[in-house]
Amino acid sequence: MSAPRRSTRIFLLWLVVGTAFAAGLQARLADASGGNWTILIGVSQHDWLRAPIEHELGALAFTAPQGHDGRYSFLMAGDPFNLHDRASSFDRPAYRYRRIFYSLLAGGGGLFNGPAALAGLIVLAALGMGISTAAVASLAHRLGVSLLVVLGILANPGVWLSVIALTPDALALGLALWGVLLWWDRRYTWAIVVLALATLTKEHYLLFAFSLAGWAWFRHERKHAVALVLGATAPLALWTAWLLRTIEHGSLAGGNLALLGILKASHIWNTVPPTERALALLTLIGVIFAAVLPIRAGSLLRWLTWPWVALALTTSGWVWNLGNNAARVFAPVWVFAVVSLAMWARHSQTAEPLLSPGDPKPI
Repeated sequence: MSAPRRSTRIFLLWLVVGTAFAAGLQARLADASGGNWTILIGVSQHDWLRAPIEHELGALAFTAPQGHDGRYSFLMAGDPFNLHDRASSFDRPAYRYRRIFYSLLAGGGGLFNGPAALAGLIVLAALGMGISTAAVASLAHRLGVSLLVVLGILANPGVWLSVIALTPDALALGLALWGVLLWWDRRYTWAIVVLALATLTKEHYLLFAFSLAGWAWFRHERKHAVALVLGATAPLALWTAWLLRTIEHGSLAGGNLALLGILKASHIWNTVPPTERALALLTLIGVIFAAVLPIRAGSLLRWLTWPWVALALTTSGWVWNLGNNAARVFAPVWVFAVVSLAMWARHSQTAEPLLSPGDPKPI
């Protein structure tokens, strides 16, 4: 079997496995709520967003008192361009609407709402985990390392949380990792398009484009590096400018940067639920592994990983206060840590030097 054909088969196989696994997580939560899939949206009983969501979906299954971000994903799906002023009911409306691609796609550009929009969010979240799994499996195949690296997705708490809470993280991660594979295969135009969509799904994933561009620049592929930065940044910049112009009192404030916000947040971890504390500590462990393991894992992995480590160290307690926030935001660190560990294992078993991922020569 030819190498391209085998790569395609690996991608499709793990796409099915990852998507099915995600669907199982979603179905289990819905089943625990009596088969009511609205539990995935995360509406609380006294939620200020309860009325408009209940109007579209009927009886809701309620979640924790604070709710979660799936509520915003659902409401934006039915009004992605804020033509009906749904943003007025949001806290930080421009900040919420900046992460538009997941909801835009789920709602068919605003054509669907109610159960159809909910179904779109559920399918896309599961598909995001599937694409992430397939991309990591394809990366393992190219690097010649164990396919067990898919555990960086399948056992990733941040991805799990995104899939069952209908947040954009899983889809953004899948698109970003797919973009890396396209760049590796020198399909530069498609890579730029996919990475731009990842950035419109969640702005943090602009780090993938910047990382690839930095790596390409120092490999003297500067034309491609500049094209990537401009191509991935321009759509987000234009969308952001439109939001600030059209949404009254628009503000992009979210998690502010603050040196070592982890330390500040750690002082309140003993006051949060045990699950949140465990997620925060687990994410911190992932950040530490991601800081150390890529040292001998190839230049591209270092470029991809260390910006996320830097972001983790400079993100305020607003993200780190609750473990579920930190786990979702920094889900990529576990992916890169696991791949780096697999490359260390490969190096210890062979006399071959570790080649950089993305090297056009077979690995």
